[in-house]
Amino acid sequence: MRKINQTSDKIFFTSDHHFGHDGIIKFANRPFKDIEEMNETFIYNWNKVVPSDGLTFVLGDIGFCDKSSIVDIFTRLNGRKILIRGNHDSNYSENILLSIFDEIHDLLYVRIQDNITLKYVYMVLCHYPLLDWQGSFKGSWQLFGHLHTRDLIEFTTLKTRLFASQYDVGVDNNNFEPISFHDLKDIMRIQSENQMFKKTNYY
Repeated sequence: MRKINQTSDKIFFTSDHHFGHDGIIKFANRPFKDIEEMNETFIYNWNKVVPSDGLTFVLGDIGFCDKSSIVDIFTRLNGRKILIRGNHDSNYSENILLSIFDEIHDLLYVRIQDNITLKYVYMVLCHYPLLDWQGSFKGSWQLFGHLHTRDLIEFTTLKTRLFASQYDVGVDNNNFEPISFHDLKDIMRIQSENQMFKKTNYY
């Protein structure tokens, strides 16, 4: 379990930008006329919410553009960045990824101290939604991407099986910008309350 030494109000999560990927605009029904508009919107939105001394966990699928373009794009993005690999990140060599990210992982367990409550939040970060993980029944979070909030029946069915402590941090699910630790904390609380309400009414 990795302790993150960064104040929680400067920690963010995101995934699935697919920078430079023309096909993703139609596939994920993104409201952009072309990849240039998409790329520039994502860069603007990132820098709008992430401070220069922030830390962002990127849960995979960074892009489909050439290596010089992806390095240029990530150089323009505020803060430090840690990558949790997605299924398309083999598009870039390890050396290119290491020039962009402070660290690279396939899956990462972390604990983050809430700077308001001073309590630790435990979470597992993975590109994919998991059926189970360490601490899943004890309130630990599982953050993922990959789904692009698609409305296909198999994904709709999957979402009904997700834990209250799971959340899709992909840009398509979060107004095309990184989501903060504290916004996630509110979402997890609401999801937990809604699940408890459903269980109470079911029984």
